[in-house]
Amino acid sequence: MTGFSIRQCTAADATTLSTLSARLFTETYGPTHPEPELSRYLARSFAIDGIRTAIGEDGVAMLIAEDPGGRAIAYSYIRASPEPPAGVSGDSVFEIVRFYVDGAFQGRGVGAALMRESLNETQRRGADTVWLQVWKEAPWAIGFYERMGFTVVGSAKFYFGEQQTGDDHVMAKSVRSN
Repeated sequence: MTGFSIRQCTAADATTLSTLSARLFTETYGPTHPEPELSRYLARSFAIDGIRTAIGEDGVAMLIAEDPGGRAIAYSYIRASPEPPAGVSGDSVFEIVRFYVDGAFQGRGVGAALMRESLNETQRRGADTVWLQVWKEAPWAIGFYERMGFTVVGSAKFYFGEQQTGDDHVMAKSVRSN
C-alpha cells in the first residue's frame, strides 16, 4: 500500500488511539476474551486519559499510521524498559507495549513500515535492545515479528483482568547502531 503516513502522536490523538485500540483488540481477541471482563479490560487499558498521560511521559513514543484521508489505521506504543523481563538484556532497553494494525491493512506494508519507524525511534532514543510480548496462539503476529528480526527469548504470563489467560512469548531484537 502506498499513500499512508506515519507520525508522532500528540495529546490530541488520545481519543483516536483509544477508539482504535479498543476496536482492534476486540476484533483480534474478543472471541477468546469474553464479556463482561472484555469491557472492563478495554476501559482500563485504553482509557483516553491514560493514553493522553502516557503520550506526555518521558521515555514514551506513540506513532500512528494514517491512510491518505487521515484515518488511523495502525499505531505503536513504545516506552523505556528499565526492568526488562528475563531473557532480555541491554544497556538501554525499550518495550513495544502495543502494536496494532487494522486487519483491512495487514499484509499491505503498513505494519512493516510502522515497525521500521518504531525501531528507528527507539534508536534515536538510545536503545540497544527492543522487546515485546506476543500471544503464543497468534502465529500470524509471531511470524510478522520474526520477519522483522525479533526472536523468542522467554515467556511471560498474560492476565486478562484477574484471570491468567496463558503464556506469551517474549521476543527481542538488537537495534545497536554499527
